[in-house]
Amino acid sequence: MSSVPQTGVVKVGFVGCGGIVQGAHAPNLVQLPNVKLVACADVDRARVSEFLEKYKLNFYSDYREMLSKENPDAVIIATPNALHAPVAIDALENGAHVLTEKPMAISLEDAVKMVETARRRQRILMVGHQMRFLRSTQIGRKFVMNGRLGRIYHIRVLILRRRGIPSTVTFLQRKYSGGGPMWDIGVHTIDATMFMVNFPRPVSAIGKVYSAFSDKTYMRMDYPVPITSQFAYTAPMDVEDFAMGLVRFEDGLTMYIEATWATYINEDRHEVAIIGTEGGLHYSGNSISYIHSVDEEYVTSTPMIGQQQSAYALEDKAFIDAIVKGGAKAPYPACTGEQGLLTTAIIEAIYKSAETGREVSVNIPQWVYESMGW
Repeated sequence: MSSVPQTGVVKVGFVGCGGIVQGAHAPNLVQLPNVKLVACADVDRARVSEFLEKYKLNFYSDYREMLSKENPDAVIIATPNALHAPVAIDALENGAHVLTEKPMAISLEDAVKMVETARRRQRILMVGHQMRFLRSTQIGRKFVMNGRLGRIYHIRVLILRRRGIPSTVTFLQRKYSGGGPMWDIGVHTIDATMFMVNFPRPVSAIGKVYSAFSDKTYMRMDYPVPITSQFAYTAPMDVEDFAMGLVRFEDGLTMYIEATWATYINEDRHEVAIIGTEGGLHYSGNSISYIHSVDEEYVTSTPMIGQQQSAYALEDKAFIDAIVKGGAKAPYPACTGEQGLLTTAIIEAIYKSAETGREVSVNIPQWVYESMGW
C-alpha cells in the first residue's frame, strides 16, 4: 500500500502555505525523524518567502508541476475550501498520500470522488480534524461506546462567536469557501461529535442561514491576518455569519447545530450536549463532563484530562506513521475519507435546505457507509 522508498523517509509537499502550514504542520513534521519537507506550492511567493528559506523548500506556483517534478510521498493541502477536492484527487492520482485540511470538500459529490480515487490508487486519504486527538474527545467516545449514556436520542452543538468574522477573502467569498461559519468552525465540532457517537447515519436536514453583518467590518477579527493588513478583505462578504441546522438520523436521533461568526450574545460558546436515557455528556473541546444518576441523585463527574499533547502534532504524526507502516486508511482516531464524507454530506444538506426552504435528504452511498471504521 505504501509509496515510501526503502529509506523509510517520507517526502512531503505542501499545497497552500498559509498560517496552518507555517504555524502547525511544518514545525510538527520537521521534528519527525522519517520526514523530509521538499516543496511548497502557493499562489504568492513573496508571502511565503521566509517560510521557503526557513525549511529550504522548492517553490512552485502550480501544484501540478510540484507533483510532477517532486513526486512527493505525501501531500498536505491547506488551500481555500473549494480547491481541496481537485488538489487531493490530483495528488492521489500522482501516487501521494493526502492529508487535507477541513472541510474535506464542499459537496458530497466531490467527497465521493476523493474517496473513490484514494481506494483505487490504494493511498491514505486523511481529513484534518485534530479535535479527535484531544483526550476529552476520546473519553467522550469511550463513555458512549461503553454504554454509559444508554440510548442517545438528542445532541446539541453550539459554536458561537460574538465578534469573530475571519479577515480574508478565502473565508468571506462563497466561490472560495463554500459558505460561512458552518464550513469554517461548525465542521470541526460536528466531526468530533460524530466521532464520539460512532457515526450514526443521517437521513435528512433542515437549515437556515442569516447575514446580519456582511458589511460590518468592525465585527471581523485579526485572523488569519490583522484587519489592518494589506491582505485583509474589506468589501462586504457574500457568505452568512449565522447558520443553524437540525439533522435527523435513521435511528430516531436528532442533532441541532448552531454556528456563528458574529452575534449579540454575552459570551462566546463552544459546547456539545449528548443526551441519552441513562446519562449525558457536556463537551467543550478541552474538557468534558459526564452527567448521570447515582442512587437517584443527579451527579456531574469531570474526568481528569491530564497533560494534553498538541492535537495538531498528534495528527501529523499519525499520518506519517500510517504511511511508513503501509496502512490503507487513516489510523484511529484520525478522520478517514469516509468519515469526512459523512460530515460533508450533513453540512451540504443544511445549506441546500437553507437555499430551498425545504427539508433535504442526505443520501450517502451504501458502500461508503459500510467502510466507516478504521
